[in-house]
Amino acid sequence: MGILDNDTVVVDAILTKLGRQKLANGQPLGITKFAFGDTGVDYTLYNPNHPSGSDSYGTAITSLPMLEAVPDDNVFMRSKLWGSGERNVQNFSFITVQNTSVTITKIPGQTTSTGITIIPTVFPTEENAVYTFKILDIRGVTVRGHSGGERVENIAFDHPDPTSAIVSGQQVSLNARAQQITSQKSFGVEITKEGAAPAFVTVTMESNNTA
Repeated sequence: MGILDNDTVVVDAILTKLGRQKLANGQPLGITKFAFGDTGVDYTLYNPNHPSGSDSYGTAITSLPMLEAVPDDNVFMRSKLWGSGERNVQNFSFITVQNTSVTITKIPGQTTSTGITIIPTVFPTEENAVYTFKILDIRGVTVRGHSGGERVENIAFDHPDPTSAIVSGQQVSLNARAQQITSQKSFGVEITKEGAAPAFVTVTMESNNTA
């Protein structure tokens, strides 16, 4: 389903079977909640030195092709925009991490790896804050943290399908399973906390199947 402005798609949505049935029967969809995201937007393209002036600073951003709706939160809506709807709010709560791109490196001469620990902080500062970590692909990954949500299973690196897992706690530690990683791979970790804008970390895991 899409809403068009002349030849421009303004809204692109995928309806459930119930939604399609309501639409076919002329019934209202009854949408009560929604979320905005900016996955696929490259803000580094903003150019305050554009020769055409301030109206064109963001032209390169608005000219980017719009992503089609995909019913997979591992792909779409990874970067959600958060707000309470209140006016005149200067600072919303948000989560930060020291590094948004980290690497699990192979130990030279061994088939083991050096793990990483993700330690978020939240603004405004909150002592002993508990976060939810969603690891988007745990194939070949060991996860240490206070478990919550999905059970963290031992998934082999060569498992055919990506498998996500959720843990909660103040931090999460990740490492590569020894001698299993036959090729370098990257996966994402979403960090959320109720009432705060989320953070996202990209983890790269080096191969370690040979010494």
